[in-house]
Amino acid sequence: MPGDGKHETSRMIETATRVAYRLLGTLYILVGSGAVLLPTAWLPQALTDGFLLGETPSPFLAHVLQEFGTLMVGMGLAFLWYAGRRELSPGFHWAMTFYLALDAFIHWVGPAGPIGSWSRGIVNSIPFAVMLLLGVLRRRASRKEGRAG
Repeated sequence: MPGDGKHETSRMIETATRVAYRLLGTLYILVGSGAVLLPTAWLPQALTDGFLLGETPSPFLAHVLQEFGTLMVGMGLAFLWYAGRRELSPGFHWAMTFYLALDAFIHWVGPAGPIGSWSRGIVNSIPFAVMLLLGVLRRRASRKEGRAG
């Protein structure tokens, strides 16, 4: 059948998107949980020394770190929830891609100036690049099938 190749490509892209959502969801839940627990002294000293460099953050900074952690957990849960939905949401996908673009940007241009850290810039650009690539592929596949999105 002439349309089978298009549908197969679309299914492969959808599967890749779901896998990416599950991986990102798991990653953000783990990172967020760590950020919530880091300032509480509930984690082993060996773990916190690597992140806090042996210094105790101010109560305000510890609170901001925990708030950031709760947002990361929420984002991870959203990724996992959308991975299990019957229909993938283009709106959710592009909203998360935009957020990840902002996150990547602040790791390239931050308080230390442009390109404060190549490694942090590259690592934090990977989720954005994956989401952008999947978004473009999904959009192309849906246009070929005559659907919106």
